[in-house]
Amino acid sequence: MIMPAYNEEAGIAFALSRLLAVMETLDTAWEIIVVDDGSKDATGNIVAGFGKIRYIRHPINIGYGNAIKTGIRNATYERIGICDADGSYPVEELPRLLAEMDKGFDMVTGARANLAEHDRWFKRHMRRIYIKSICLLTGDKIADPNSGLRVFTKALAMEFIQFLCGGFSFTTSLTVLAAEKPCFITQIPIQYEERKGKSKVQHLRDSLRTLQLIVQGITYYNPIKFFIIMATGLVAVVAFPAMLLAVFNMYTLSAYYMLFGCVVSLLVGLGVLGDIVRISMAKLKQMP
Repeated sequence: MIMPAYNEEAGIAFALSRLLAVMETLDTAWEIIVVDDGSKDATGNIVAGFGKIRYIRHPINIGYGNAIKTGIRNATYERIGICDADGSYPVEELPRLLAEMDKGFDMVTGARANLAEHDRWFKRHMRRIYIKSICLLTGDKIADPNSGLRVFTKALAMEFIQFLCGGFSFTTSLTVLAAEKPCFITQIPIQYEERKGKSKVQHLRDSLRTLQLIVQGITYYNPIKFFIIMATGLVAVVAFPAMLLAVFNMYTLSAYYMLFGCVVSLLVGLGVLGDIVRISMAKLKQMP
């Protein structure tokens, strides 16, 4: 089990106590890896007071997702679980997730059934739009793409690791790419609890970074889908508005708008392809 932590002195003792109690009931080999992502509080000292914990520390803060990646690279076993250090996830559900993995799934997610109760009005509606967009993009019914309680195979994570977000959207990028490959994924409902301590999520920055990584991943694994989406966006955002401008006799503005939109779309497409070539060449160099 991997637990990323950054300034979590308020909740990590509670979270670790619960997790240890669950892990000790499992009839399988296990480990808990706490990756301290450059905490400036007493997080490290608290973890040191627990036995049976592997502790890894980043000298500076480099992000939630990057902390999980460190844990994945250092994990001993093929099955990997993740949970947050703030005590908000019911780790007692871990045996249920593992039981689903026994059926042959590559990833099992704990979908937060009561998440709407914890969100404010604006965030609740934005989350709904976000989830519907993810479902449309993947073609799968995904109730909670960014849940922080899940179990997956190490092979799955290592295959996608260069595409996975280094911030708080790590889980979203993993969900989308696993669905896109496709892999065997499922979810079970869980009850989310109030976190202990202050949230460190930076929604705008992490969402933009996730969008970039998802575009990279989709283009790498399913390029036709990316270009269909891009062509549809070009028609909706460029061609249709340009036609409306022409209808109202604004021919010069219509031509400039069409030219600008096409050039931008072409540059984005070339940039994405260039990035995939870079990733492909890096993979070839790694091959024996």
